[in-house]
Amino acid sequence: MNSVEYIKRLERGLRKLKPVEREEFLQDYRDHFQEGLRQGKTEDEISRGLGNPDKIARLILAEYNIKALDEKPKSRSVFTAIMSIIGLGFFNLIVTLPFFIVLYVVVFAVFAVAAAFVVFPIFYYYFPENVILPFSNLNQELLFVFGIMLIGIGIFLFSGKILKGVFKITVAFLKWNLKVIKGE
Repeated sequence: MNSVEYIKRLERGLRKLKPVEREEFLQDYRDHFQEGLRQGKTEDEISRGLGNPDKIARLILAEYNIKALDEKPKSRSVFTAIMSIIGLGFFNLIVTLPFFIVLYVVVFAVFAVAAAFVVFPIFYYYFPENVILPFSNLNQELLFVFGIMLIGIGIFLFSGKILKGVFKITVAFLKWNLKVIKGE
């Protein structure tokens, strides 16, 4: 494969990057070709030595997305980084996807439990006959319901820290996974 074809395939694979960043990567690979030609290699030898441009583009995108996630974690950037890593291989589809599904389902469950605890007093207020509590005294029931609501609010406050921790775990796992893929 000649240098023009190689660079075009690499550029096509990097189209999701900002133009300035994409051009930096492309220039690096143009420099590889120029250096190889100075050493007397053919363009075909250079392109074989560099590797498959599609795979290189996927690796670059994965590294870029993980770096962006590390700088400013958001749910969209987490999803993008996870999908970039999964796109690197079948093994990752089998290992990475189930891991993150379980992790984020647990986080969602914590938020759902917190919401249920906060909403419980409202439900109890409007439908007291549908709620069976082991108390015979109204004051005990109200105290219990209020306590449940406070626990729900506490879980909500604590779940913010849980979410930050999950983002950190996600970033660490994606970095490790990328190192494994690159063979480092």
